[in-house]
Amino acid sequence: MASNHNAPTHQASADAASLDKLIGGCIEGDITAFEYLASACLPGLLGVSARFLEQPGHHEAVCRDTLVLAWRNLPELGSDTTPSAWLYGIFASRLYNQLLALHGSQQAMSRRVSALEAEGSTTVDSPTGSRPALLSGARLLAMSQQEPAVAPSPRLLAELNDRISAEIAQRNAPLTPTGEPVYPPLYDPALRYRMFRSRAAFQIKEGFKRRLGRPFEDQLFQRWLDNKAGSAMLENQGLPRRSVEAYLGSRLDLEIDPSMLSRGLSYPASFPNRALRRTISNLFIWPGDWDLKTHALANTQRQQFIRDLWAHRLDLTASDSYSSLKSKLEKDGPLRLHHQGILLDSEARILAYLERYLFYMEDMSCFGFKNGLGKDALGIAIDRFGDMVKVNKGLHRLAMAQTLGIQRVTVRVRGVHQLWWEQHKGSEQGKSALEKVTAALPV
Repeated sequence: MASNHNAPTHQASADAASLDKLIGGCIEGDITAFEYLASACLPGLLGVSARFLEQPGHHEAVCRDTLVLAWRNLPELGSDTTPSAWLYGIFASRLYNQLLALHGSQQAMSRRVSALEAEGSTTVDSPTGSRPALLSGARLLAMSQQEPAVAPSPRLLAELNDRISAEIAQRNAPLTPTGEPVYPPLYDPALRYRMFRSRAAFQIKEGFKRRLGRPFEDQLFQRWLDNKAGSAMLENQGLPRRSVEAYLGSRLDLEIDPSMLSRGLSYPASFPNRALRRTISNLFIWPGDWDLKTHALANTQRQQFIRDLWAHRLDLTASDSYSSLKSKLEKDGPLRLHHQGILLDSEARILAYLERYLFYMEDMSCFGFKNGLGKDALGIAIDRFGDMVKVNKGLHRLAMAQTLGIQRVTVRVRGVHQLWWEQHKGSEQGKSALEKVTAALPV
């Protein structure tokens, strides 16, 4: 985001009507319009945050992240709320998490907020549950007209410029093997060759599936649906998962409380037969004792990583994750993740890498769980008892949702146990069998 020297410098807080107009001008991704918006709203945001937070660094982090979150989510701005209330709703969520980190608990934070107004006991709903009503977009927007405005510091403007510039640069950044643009501050041209090779291999593999594998699978699946010759053999082989997913679509998507997912699948432990392990993800009906060899999700590396970052979000340099990555850099060389286009060859890049996870969590805390954010839906399998087991798709996002206390997420059924399938399909065949099994999925 280049500095706009012609943008007005506001010493007073912009009112709701002015913000509505400025935000409306940003929806098409106009960076100049966004610079005007930042200039207009930062004094008001800083003035309100100063009422709740003592340290200027905390004020600035909250306001900076508010504007970056707004920039990223502008395309999803709907008509169910005014743009100014939407912006201050983002600010309210980010401020809430800052206060929660500072005060250590929901109860202590609520007492602090309650002390600021007589009606502190009232609450509003959010993706993570009830929050103090004072920390709502509408209330904070009204407060911005009463609190003294605070001018943004050069440091805040520079940090905001860097982050928005990175968001813009990502639009035209090189692609990872699976097709997502890399995040420029973490990318290094040294990764380009390996990324190119991996992307070429991925495209060839996916192209083969799309042109040859899928049509053949779909033909066999259609024969099974119509209960034609060979149907029993195809069902015994497990049915092609992609064809089942294409046929059932969103009927395989379940909206659940993420705390319901406590068990995960280790493919080497659950499928010791390597041949079956390689093919199981292509099947919808899973045989064997895979569901008896699960592990507690709370003990996984991903869960510990996310909990560690969130616990140290005020100072990531105090986290175990930062220490581990810094130690690796000093002793073994930088972490290279060519499949993500990431090279962590400096302490600044390590911090930027960890901050990205925190930013995803702030986005989720504000807007809820976004089904389309990752390249894959949160995958689950149904075990022999009808319970849900997490498979290896979306594990970081699930860890974020559980750490934040997100109330609802959408999961996709990737497979069902053969015993559960047989129990619920009964004597039905083809379409009728699939309908009975689909109707028996957890709700």
